Amino acid sequence: MTPSARRVVPLARMDNVRDLQTDKAPDDATLVSSACHGDRCAEEALYRRHVGYVAGMVTRLLGGAPEAEDVVQDTFAIGLERLDTVRNPGAVRAWFAQIAVSQVRRRLRRTKLLTRIGLHPSLDHTQLESLAIEEADAETRAELAKLGAALGKLPTDDRLAWMLRFVEGEPFKEIARLCDCSLATVKRRVAAASSELRKHVESLEVES
Repeated sequence: MTPSARRVVPLARMDNVRDLQTDKAPDDATLVSSACHGDRCAEEALYRRHVGYVAGMVTRLLGGAPEAEDVVQDTFAIGLERLDTVRNPGAVRAWFAQIAVSQVRRRLRRTKLLTRIGLHPSLDHTQLESLAIEEADAETRAELAKLGAALGKLPTDDRLAWMLRFVEGEPFKEIARLCDCSLATVKRRVAAASSELRKHVESLEVES
């Protein structure tokens, strides 16, 4: 199948894609194999099965930024196009997640650069307050907003590693895989981010 022949199902059309019967639903490895042989239904099934997980992670990493949907669509456009390169078809969700983290990193770095040269509004912060539960009070949301602003000042790689560890709850080994770096590098990034955020919290305590 040529690259132009592949197409991602828009989020708004997800309900129009036919459901697979639960007792006959093929596993991921089977769907990947079928998709690699040009089966569009298999592509759509992979998209539907994993888009919720990927979209949730991307939204949290970007703090609910409007670019989240674009990143999700880019992730699946890239992922479905490169399915024949997946080493472990049974773990395709993790592979989509790795692409998503890479796309988030690119988006954050681009935003930082454009903001630095004055071509992008200064929105390079993680809007943690938007991720709070509905019952959260105003004070909690205010503290989360300040913490999100502090995260936005961190180097992109440190910020992503910290978010994956403490917002997504991923173990260090999985973060290393998602970020395509060594375990030691991940631990160093998380430690550096934690140290900076701890200083931020301590400054808030002094101010209060």
